[in-house]
Amino acid sequence: MPQELKSFSFTYARSSAGVSLSHNLSYEPHQVIWLVGSSGSGKSTLLHLLKGFHPEFLAGEMSGHDPAVFKDAMYMAQNPISQIVHERVGEEFFFTLENQHATVESMHAARHWLAEFGLQNKELSATAQLSHGLAQRLVLASQLAAEPTWLLLDEPTAFLNPAMRDEFYHTLKSLKRRVGMVLIDHHPHAAEFADICWHIDAQGQVTAMPVDEWMALQAQDVQQEIEQPTDDWYVERLNDAFELSAQDLCIGYKKNPLFSANFSLKSGECAVLIGDNGAGKSTLFNTLAGMHKPLSGVFFLKKNGACVKNATAEMAYVFQHPDSHFYFDTIAEDLSQLGVTDMDTTLAQIGLPHTAARSPHQLSEGQKRRLTLLYPCLQSRPLVLLDEPTFGQDAINTLRITRLILALKRAGHIVIVITHESALQHTIADQVWLIQHNALNIIRTAHHVSH
Repeated sequence: MPQELKSFSFTYARSSAGVSLSHNLSYEPHQVIWLVGSSGSGKSTLLHLLKGFHPEFLAGEMSGHDPAVFKDAMYMAQNPISQIVHERVGEEFFFTLENQHATVESMHAARHWLAEFGLQNKELSATAQLSHGLAQRLVLASQLAAEPTWLLLDEPTAFLNPAMRDEFYHTLKSLKRRVGMVLIDHHPHAAEFADICWHIDAQGQVTAMPVDEWMALQAQDVQQEIEQPTDDWYVERLNDAFELSAQDLCIGYKKNPLFSANFSLKSGECAVLIGDNGAGKSTLFNTLAGMHKPLSGVFFLKKNGACVKNATAEMAYVFQHPDSHFYFDTIAEDLSQLGVTDMDTTLAQIGLPHTAARSPHQLSEGQKRRLTLLYPCLQSRPLVLLDEPTFGQDAINTLRITRLILALKRAGHIVIVITHESALQHTIADQVWLIQHNALNIIRTAHHVSH
């Protein structure tokens, strides 16, 4: 029997931004609804409203009908780590089932979801040491084990490697017609099984749209962006020659060594770092940034052939969590510390025009990510580490980020990127580093890329 989301209007406190619905939208039980729109349009806000986070966790002014039509649905946030409350993987997995007063037999039967997401041998592992990808798997497994009638999923595959992402979508397809879903995902896989799109335009207005119409609109917008001039990123060229090298570098923890590495990168080169969730990609970045000590071996940065004494001072590191970069109340204050004077022109380059007076913490996760990617362009540091730079980005903004990375390369920077996006990898990589079998393997070089 069809159900309805009735007209409403929500505006954030102390802001003109918000989400509104002028005409009722009908939906069916067990339907897959794909929330679409540009980065920052209000998709996560709508998902929060559907779950009933207003007014307790979402401050703002509401008028019209109550949009909380999925109060009892399972919800997965963009940052899965924020949802984990227990110290061990097994405790976290069974927490939801315990709250439902599940029987011992049903809890035992639910264990197959741990295996489904490759967590069957990690029940005693500390949740605090999980990578984002493993945390995402754990939250998904625990929610599916509870046999929900509706799932609300905010970027559920953002931190999954390609193989696990394919497995996850295979699982979702198998659940179709048994579990209803409201899904935010910029990956085109979603188009394969979504029934309808709820589109949010630049003004925050929600309308229904067929999936094929949205895909055609996306393709048209991307083509228009491709036809834009490609020199819109200004990055100051480095005049010195740099080289980053590692010799028998052992990455990991005393009780859990992860892998060893030997590599060399020169000015203008980019390495893409790939590997399974939990393989140690972010741990390598933390080691290069001086935040984690290597177990053995060395790495060094050379400038014009001479070793740099303090390599971390020559490094720009863009973290997985954008909020870690923000120190001031407004975007303008943050950027002024980096020497920016023409705020609007600079912010327009990343699709954030007229936002200088806003708090960076009020941006969407995708917008925050793009803002932090300005920092290495403005700091002129030779070594740039980018951890999942395209997280939460639509196709147009992914293209903009790709141009940014290519501009950094042309300016003589050494760039290392963690990403699960194969299209980005093929466009930017001179080397591809695969962490596998306790080693960092260089599986492709510039020669293979160009041929």
